[in-house]
Amino acid sequence: MADATLGVYVMSYKRADAILTLDLLPDSTYVVRESEADEYRNAGITRLWAMPDDEVGNAIRTYWYIIDNAKEDIVFVADDDIKSLNYRLDRSTKIPDTDTIMAEIERIAQIMLDLRIGYAAIDATGVPYGYDGEFAFKGTSGSCKWVNKEIFKARPDERVKFNYDLDLILQELMINRIVLKPRYIIGVDMQDVNKGGDSMKLRQNQLDSIMNMRRKWGKYFSYNFNNNRPYIRVDR
Repeated sequence: MADATLGVYVMSYKRADAILTLDLLPDSTYVVRESEADEYRNAGITRLWAMPDDEVGNAIRTYWYIIDNAKEDIVFVADDDIKSLNYRLDRSTKIPDTDTIMAEIERIAQIMLDLRIGYAAIDATGVPYGYDGEFAFKGTSGSCKWVNKEIFKARPDERVKFNYDLDLILQELMINRIVLKPRYIIGVDMQDVNKGGDSMKLRQNQLDSIMNMRRKWGKYFSYNFNNNRPYIRVDR
């Protein structure tokens, strides 16, 4: 990546007392609200980007603030509740050290540059029986995402804020025709179990977001309410 720059960011909210992802990405920059910056500094975060509170109010605004304002060519954004990053082979195997994790992040970034791909993400789930190859070119987003700012075309839509990553993928598939899914890497997350999660979001808000996705994307998006799983219905 001699001719391009890579930024590694962790977006965090109300989790100064539960720092997890920093153990995996010690050189990452934590992106937090200005009103919470001192709490994170006191928790030991030295690389900190404090966002104006009035410009970010939810996950979608935070994510897009990073993408729009980060100075690097490739922007990697991780959730703040990742316990480990694993290789998904016949069974899930923990990646042993931070240098290897960083090498994998750089590897995906280089592939995106070489193939001129705008967006990449790991899988949202890591079940072994779901693994059918090292890479895929459609699917849902997990806790680690890459953006190649020169190629990336998607833009935020507040109507689907609880499904913004799925909307992002569908936009990229519509405009750039491809996304990159490194399916051999999975995140072991603590989703929605501490103060910064979305456990308290209203069920009606979730339903509204899902219905807005269905209106927007028609046959290309579906949702199984029995197991709470979304599906991207685009052939690749």
